[in-house]
Amino acid sequence: MTKLEYLKKQHNLSSAKLSLAAGINYTLLTSIERGERKAYPKIKRRLAEFFNVAEDDLFNEDGSLKEIED
Repeated sequence: MTKLEYLKKQHNLSSAKLSLAAGINYTLLTSIERGERKAYPKIKRRLAEFFNVAEDDLFNEDGSLKEIED
Protein backbone atom coordinates (compact mmCIF):
# COMPACT_ATOMS: atom_id res chain seq x y z
CA MET A 1 0.00 0.00 0.00
CA THR A 2 1.28 3.48 -0.77
CA LYS A 3 1.14 6.36 1.65
CA LEU A 4 -1.24 8.10 -0.75
CA GLU A 5 -3.61 5.11 -0.70
CA TYR A 6 -3.48 5.13 3.09
CA LEU A 7 -4.30 8.84 3.30
CA LYS A 8 -7.13 8.49 0.78
CA LYS A 9 -8.65 5.73 2.94
CA GLN A 10 -8.26 7.80 6.10
CA HIS A 11 -10.08 10.73 4.48
CA ASN A 12 -12.62 8.54 2.67
CA LEU A 13 -11.57 9.90 -0.72
CA SER A 14 -11.72 8.29 -4.13
CA SER A 15 -9.20 9.25 -6.78
CA ALA A 16 -11.90 11.29 -8.51
CA LYS A 17 -12.71 13.26 -5.36
CA LEU A 18 -9.04 13.80 -4.58
CA SER A 19 -8.28 15.02 -8.08
CA LEU A 20 -11.09 17.59 -7.87
CA ALA A 21 -10.22 18.73 -4.35
CA ALA A 22 -6.48 19.04 -5.03
CA GLY A 23 -6.85 20.49 -8.53
CA ILE A 24 -5.06 17.63 -10.27
CA ASN A 25 -6.06 16.01 -13.54
CA TYR A 26 -7.78 12.70 -12.78
CA THR A 27 -6.01 10.78 -15.55
CA LEU A 28 -2.62 12.04 -14.39
CA LEU A 29 -3.38 11.15 -10.77
CA THR A 30 -4.47 7.62 -11.59
CA SER A 31 -1.40 7.12 -13.80
CA ILE A 32 0.80 8.12 -10.86
CA GLU A 33 -1.15 5.81 -8.54
CA ARG A 34 -0.68 2.87 -10.92
CA GLY A 35 3.05 3.61 -11.20
CA GLU A 36 2.84 4.42 -14.90
CA ARG A 37 4.09 7.98 -14.38
CA LYS A 38 6.18 9.81 -11.84
CA ALA A 39 4.84 12.90 -10.10
CA TYR A 40 6.51 16.14 -11.04
CA PRO A 41 7.16 18.89 -8.45
CA LYS A 42 3.85 20.75 -8.86
CA ILE A 43 1.82 17.56 -8.34
CA LYS A 44 3.94 16.46 -5.38
CA ARG A 45 3.46 19.87 -3.76
CA ARG A 46 -0.32 19.91 -4.31
CA LEU A 47 -0.85 16.46 -2.83
CA ALA A 48 1.44 17.12 0.13
CA GLU A 49 -0.29 20.42 0.87
CA PHE A 50 -3.74 18.86 0.52
CA PHE A 51 -2.92 16.19 3.11
CA ASN A 52 -0.74 18.54 5.18
CA VAL A 53 2.30 16.25 5.02
CA ALA A 54 5.84 16.64 3.72
CA GLU A 55 6.44 15.71 0.09
CA ASP A 56 9.04 13.21 1.31
CA ASP A 57 6.29 11.39 3.23
CA LEU A 58 4.40 10.69 -0.01
CA PHE A 59 7.06 10.41 -2.68
CA ASN A 60 10.44 8.88 -3.31
CA GLU A 61 13.18 11.06 -4.78
CA ASP A 62 12.30 9.96 -8.33
CA GLY A 63 8.64 11.02 -7.98
CA SER A 64 7.22 7.54 -7.42
CA LEU A 65 4.84 6.93 -4.54
CA LYS A 66 6.27 5.66 -1.26
CA GLU A 67 5.17 2.26 -0.07
CA ILE A 68 4.22 1.70 3.58
CA GLU A 69 3.49 -1.37 5.67
CA ASP A 70 -0.17 -2.32 5.94
